[in-house]
Amino acid sequence: MSFVTSLYEKHLMQQVNKYPLPEHISLVISETDLLHADGFRKLKDFVLWCKQTGIEMVSIYIDVLDTEETLKSQMTEKLTEKISEFLRKTPQGVGYRIFAENGKVHSERKGKDFQAYVSIGFGGRKEVTNAVRDILQKVKEGKIKPSDISEKDIESRLKVKHEPDLFIRSGGKHLSDFLIWQSIYSEYYFTDVDWQSIRKLDIIRIIRDFQKRQRRFGK
Repeated sequence: MSFVTSLYEKHLMQQVNKYPLPEHISLVISETDLLHADGFRKLKDFVLWCKQTGIEMVSIYIDVLDTEETLKSQMTEKLTEKISEFLRKTPQGVGYRIFAENGKVHSERKGKDFQAYVSIGFGGRKEVTNAVRDILQKVKEGKIKPSDISEKDIESRLKVKHEPDLFIRSGGKHLSDFLIWQSIYSEYYFTDVDWQSIRKLDIIRIIRDFQKRQRRFGK
């Protein structure tokens, strides 16, 4: 990092600290982003950057490309193991929970002041579908009356129960279905900076942009 870049980063951080921070940031990247050189290290850096900035929670979606089912399953397993390995090397204060493609928890660790959720190929449509199936099973068993079903019944069954304030799509213009239920009032930021080139400075800029927005929460 050059001296000028370092100086500008400190200046921008001083500005960011004057205003409320987003509590929960979501990030969407693709499997190809991680498979590039230093892709996994960059993921670890992103988590630590957010923690250092004062963010309390991040949720990260790894978009696994639609390929032949066996190859997709192998790729998901490879990514899951690698991400687990990198997150285990983060400070103990960082808690994390990693979901595989079927939505089951692959590995997790409790943290004191920061939580990271990572989903590999398990998007929002699958998440909501699983929640609805579970509710229908409870109705079949007579544990829930159809007339009593509410939004809270679905929300209580979601893997990530926290609504993201800010949703970042790195190096792309397309939305994903990650957290489709939780992100209805989220602010979106599409960055042209690809995953390999993204820096802490870019994350701080995105947060500063978020702070300048007037959130309407659907109003």
